[in-house]
Amino acid sequence: MSEKIALYARVSSEQQAQEGTIESQVESLKEYVAERRYKVEADYVFVDNGISGSTLVRPALDALRDKAAGGEVDKIIILCPDRLARKHAHQLILVEEFNRLGVAIEFTNHTLSDSPEDQLLLQIQGVIAEFEREKILERSRRGKLHKAKSGQVSVLSGAPYGYVYVRATERQGARYEIHKEEAEVVRRIFKMVTLERMSIGAIARELNAQGIPTRRRQGIWERSTVWGVLRNPAYRGQAAYRKTQVVARTRVTKLARDHGLYPKHVHSSSRDRAKEDWIYIAVPSIVSEKMFAKVANQLEENKKLSPRHNTKYQYLLSGLLHCKECGYSLYGKVASNSKYKRRYYRCLGQDGHRWPQGRGCSGHPVRVEVLEDLVWEHTKELIEQPEVVFAEYSKRVNAKKKSRLSLEGLLSKKAKERRQQEVEKQRLLDLYQAGSISLEEISERLTGIRAKINKIEEEYAWLEAEGKREQQQLQLIEHFEHFKNKISKNLDQLKFGDKKHIVRLLVKDVVVDTAKEEMTINHIVPIDKSFPLRPRSAVTSPGECVFALCRGPVV
Repeated sequence: MSEKIALYARVSSEQQAQEGTIESQVESLKEYVAERRYKVEADYVFVDNGISGSTLVRPALDALRDKAAGGEVDKIIILCPDRLARKHAHQLILVEEFNRLGVAIEFTNHTLSDSPEDQLLLQIQGVIAEFEREKILERSRRGKLHKAKSGQVSVLSGAPYGYVYVRATERQGARYEIHKEEAEVVRRIFKMVTLERMSIGAIARELNAQGIPTRRRQGIWERSTVWGVLRNPAYRGQAAYRKTQVVARTRVTKLARDHGLYPKHVHSSSRDRAKEDWIYIAVPSIVSEKMFAKVANQLEENKKLSPRHNTKYQYLLSGLLHCKECGYSLYGKVASNSKYKRRYYRCLGQDGHRWPQGRGCSGHPVRVEVLEDLVWEHTKELIEQPEVVFAEYSKRVNAKKKSRLSLEGLLSKKAKERRQQEVEKQRLLDLYQAGSISLEEISERLTGIRAKINKIEEEYAWLEAEGKREQQQLQLIEHFEHFKNKISKNLDQLKFGDKKHIVRLLVKDVVVDTAKEEMTINHIVPIDKSFPLRPRSAVTSPGECVFALCRGPVV
């Protein structure tokens, strides 16, 4: 029986993907296997296109690891170690994992064996690749920071609505120029807030009604777009650099679902920085300082009257629902044409005024009581059936025993590396104290040793954190019975806030299919098919329960 061989290739950026770098990489791998007369099936070529190598969350890599775990792969061929991972710790984890599964790794630039020399070479290549990546990022960051502090517009790259970004030339640096027509729209927006006291939603509707185009000449004016205009300090003549920072994604969006929930980068979301961290760069002003300050005060006043602060209506499933047909979230809304003030969960895709082409979802609103009662009743059933959770606990414990050996080995290895560096540092200090070597001679070597120690400590901390995270998950499941005994006696008497907290502990999200009159509850804890459910419901896969909606009056 011939061995199963898989190819793995990866490029980090969208630009590399567009330039066809991934195709040349795959072609190089295919030439390599052809020379050695290996046979590779088409579905054994795994490609991560435009995804950072600094994260292990990659669709093709996950698929490859699954096949390796299932015993379907005997050898993996990769161009070089940094295509496997950019972080040295990640390389160690993957190499250890594949070795444990009996899967050989072959790099086309160097054949890897089990000898200490080859293992050392792999580690050195991994460290160098990570060092190069960090060096490039740090140089770019420092360069942009210096330019921003010098007042150079080039670090801003593009220009907001109302301006035109003029690229740098040999005689003149990059600059903003005012776009006459768009600048008039910006001034009109500021006047709508200060003079006419219009809300952000009303401004967006007015701009759309007047047919005023956006920057891209497509789409329509959204509340978020108007909000961004009113808060951008560039319009008062002071464009801000470092307004936001990239962070790990905490909320699943429609865009993320459309891309299979795989972020292209470790940090795939952004958050506002404190204004004290902003660096201001002078640009031509469109509105006066006084006008900008007046709008800022008005926006603060509007916050107090915002509907989001209205606690008259409460929604148990806010932030958990999304539509199966179009993928957009569902939000709570009170029917405007009902004297009984009936409440519904409505899909964003059903709002025709939000989209240039009109309504994008054929679904219909669903009564709040229908969805909330079904989810809450099912959550209660899960709490009352702890054996399901214990079965999951046992499964994870068995998996933990297998992975723990690998993790402990890596931790032990890192601790040994740190001790070796400490011994080397102490030797240098002893030589210096004995007068055998000068301070100038040891200073550079000490700097290198300290850098290595810091790197090892970072990797050790990362591995330790991974172990603790797994242990915390096990403890949560382990204490589930205590949690159940504490609250199951008075589940129906819980306050709304407590119910909402419990639902978020156990429910990952809820998919609503109004066409089939069904909803699917995805749990944090996988549910076995033997889980006792009431009629009209079913378990299709672990962690997923499907319920039929009892419609009642839904429109």
